Amino acid sequence: MESSVQSQSRLTESAYRSSHIRYGDRLAAIRQEMEYLNTIGKSFVAAIDRFQVHRALLEALQKLYSFAACSILLKGDPFELSIIPCYPLSQAFLAAMIERIASASSVMDFPAVSAEELANASYLDAPDELSITQQLGAPVQDMIGGSEIGSFLNIPLTVENRIVGMLSLFDEREGTFDTDLLKLTTMIADYAAVALENVRLRERETALWRQAEIGRQRLELIISSMAEGLLITNERGGITLLNVSAQHLLTQAQLDLEQNTPLRKLALASNVSWLHKLADIIDEALTGVTVMNQELIAGAIGESVPLTLSISAAPLHDASLTQMQPIGVVAVLDDVTANKQIEKLKDEFVSVVSHELRSPLTAIKGYTQHLVRRIERRLRKGQQGSAISAVDLPESYDLRSLGIIQGQADHLERLVSDLLDLSQVQWGKLHLQYSGFYLADVLAESVRSVQASAEQHTIYLDIAVQDTKIVADKMRMSQVIGNILDNAIKYSPQGGQVTVKLEEREGDYLVSITDQGIGISQEYLDHIFERFYRVSNTASRQYSGIGLGLYVTKAIVEEHGGRIWVTNNKGLGCTFSFTVPVAAHSD
Repeated sequence: MESSVQSQSRLTESAYRSSHIRYGDRLAAIRQEMEYLNTIGKSFVAAIDRFQVHRALLEALQKLYSFAACSILLKGDPFELSIIPCYPLSQAFLAAMIERIASASSVMDFPAVSAEELANASYLDAPDELSITQQLGAPVQDMIGGSEIGSFLNIPLTVENRIVGMLSLFDEREGTFDTDLLKLTTMIADYAAVALENVRLRERETALWRQAEIGRQRLELIISSMAEGLLITNERGGITLLNVSAQHLLTQAQLDLEQNTPLRKLALASNVSWLHKLADIIDEALTGVTVMNQELIAGAIGESVPLTLSISAAPLHDASLTQMQPIGVVAVLDDVTANKQIEKLKDEFVSVVSHELRSPLTAIKGYTQHLVRRIERRLRKGQQGSAISAVDLPESYDLRSLGIIQGQADHLERLVSDLLDLSQVQWGKLHLQYSGFYLADVLAESVRSVQASAEQHTIYLDIAVQDTKIVADKMRMSQVIGNILDNAIKYSPQGGQVTVKLEEREGDYLVSITDQGIGISQEYLDHIFERFYRVSNTASRQYSGIGLGLYVTKAIVEEHGGRIWVTNNKGLGCTFSFTVPVAAHSD
């Protein structure tokens, strides 16, 4: 007989072998599971679109279960629902799936969604071998599945603890989905969630790159088709981009620019004067300042016409950098040569016409005054010893007619005078004849002169300064005051009060002339001092003028070192104000 020791030894050895076998089985199972997860992980990583992710998911799940279909519901606006059948299914089964998905989504912290909404957002993504990929609801031939769901399983799709969707599995039989495989199924769902998120990010990146490329092509098209020249520099002032128009302009100026070479270096090397000014503009923009409409003459076209460029430059910033130091400059070069030539011809025409008109006007006024005096003498002689009133004499009619002619000649003379002043301003020949006088006296004289012919108006003069002596051009200063007063009277057709005030403010004499007329709309205030500019509203259109008086007035004031502006009053009318420096040209 075996001893009890031998028997116990055999039992221990048998238990050890059994335990070792179970351990080996578990190890083999774990190894098999790891190989399985590694294989499906590679499939998910290799997927480049959501349909490949669906194929990888279906293959992975079919190794665990035999089931009818699965679905992927992704969060978004709108939702995206993909239904992946393993074999053809009936419409009733598909409808039941959608009902279950809609019900389960509310449990998993999804926004409320109805089965009808999911049906509209659904896509039937069948395996290729079934050849039934189509929009849900379309007819499918040879449907073989049942109509009722026997078992189903819902698993959240999570990425970094964030639910991005839901995986659902369905079958017609009961008990299909073993709870022992739930952990492995959840791991597969996590793989699919990450793969789908990567696909979404890749699609978004592709869309952004596509948009960026479209934007780049659009920008290149705009830049290349611009009539204006476009020049872009780097942070050192070196040119990095020139469009076709800029190349053409610089070629006209007989300049060959090298890429990335700083403009300042090119200017020093070429000793071209206008290039120094262009470099100054670029350098100023590199400090963060926007430069607008700086004109420079860049050589000549042909023999006599100068190429004139209007240059605007703005600093170029990188929005991704916290510090706002410019990384370059964008400059626009506008060829204004033709405009300058037109302006020159127009100024020459105005100058010639003004001088040509002055001579016949002088003759008309002279002969008119001569005729007026002769008729007045006849009227006096005819009235002597006669009971007939002078108004009834034939000569009185002639006198009234001559008065109209003389008034219109005076009006034309003022227009010609404005045109001549314009010509002097444009050609820089508005020379002032300085002399010492009291500004208050000039104001008083102008007020008396205008008041004599403005019976409906009352002009008040308010002198708030003791000593008003200045050294300026007395005639031009009278012209400034007269122009503003004439406008105040002309644009106050109903009469009213006009106030002229003189005061001292911050080292300047300030003259303000306020009327109670029709006023000036806010939209016209910025243009009122431009040449040939006239307010185009109905109220202003009835008054004569060519829009030069205020332009010349502004030029005279600025030539004296002052400034002029206009403001609207809250009630009626407006106030024209100008300054004359107290210390300027004083003796």
